[in-house]
Amino acid sequence: MQAVAACLSRYAKAGDSVVVGFSGGLDSTVLLHAASRLTRDAALELSALHVHHGLNTNADAWADSCAHVCLGSNIPLTILRVDVPLNTGEGVEAAARRVRHRALANHSAEWILLAHHADDQAETVLHNLLRGAGVRGAAAMPEIRGRVLRPLLGLARDELLGYARAHQLAWIEDDSNADRRYTRNFLRHEILPLIASRFPKASEQLAAAADRFGEADSLLDDLASLDLGGHRPVFPLPLSLFRDLPDARARNLLRAMLTWHEVQPPDERRLIEFVRQLQTAGNDRHPRIDLARYSLWCGTGRLYFKVSD
Repeated sequence: MQAVAACLSRYAKAGDSVVVGFSGGLDSTVLLHAASRLTRDAALELSALHVHHGLNTNADAWADSCAHVCLGSNIPLTILRVDVPLNTGEGVEAAARRVRHRALANHSAEWILLAHHADDQAETVLHNLLRGAGVRGAAAMPEIRGRVLRPLLGLARDELLGYARAHQLAWIEDDSNADRRYTRNFLRHEILPLIASRFPKASEQLAAAADRFGEADSLLDDLASLDLGGHRPVFPLPLSLFRDLPDARARNLLRAMLTWHEVQPPDERRLIEFVRQLQTAGNDRHPRIDLARYSLWCGTGRLYFKVSD
């Protein structure tokens, strides 16, 4: 598959190790198959990682299916059982995704391949916009972020389905993907098909918009780095950094800091109010914000941050 070959040629070099996040579904099955054909020629060391969330009654069967596929293709597979916290306030989907991404990030491979495609990108853009996300959320998923590569972002799901059928691949179907109670499933099965009936290229255009938002997000990150004024991007930070900036740049700096610390910024209303307090509070005031995953607070002229236990 040319998309996978092109992506690997841009970033990986001979001798690098590559791990595929392998759920056993259509998308990751196609990615693993394509990668297995390419990595041998490119002298790359390929393996797969299956994250066992234990949230579905079929979870053990899915792990067994992944093991069968990898055994037949002579691909080393790690099955990692994880616990998904259900009391974080972020929802089951988001919590499982966060735990899964952390498991992949802890893998020792030079490169991590994920199977998100153009329809996933469109879904993510729409989801984030409806949640009130800004430029960063609208940028959705880049082809590369750190060690993570997403080679299939330029391909629609129908193209992956055609590849799988042409190569007679077998994959599992996650029954929870049909549950409209989950927001992403509702968008995937109800909203996006309706939009596509009027705008046939909706997914393609949303994915293209994500690329442009991604460029803007990169520029905003550059601006935040400049606004650190020589300070390292770690907490605590002097409150003077925020007080010396215009409101919009102060908010951008805080968003960037939180994103660099791998947590979600608060909603825009709370962010605006908290930054206003940072900029105006007297020495006897100590603004604080507590969210499910972390806390921010002021003290002794500095802004502190702590991840929740």
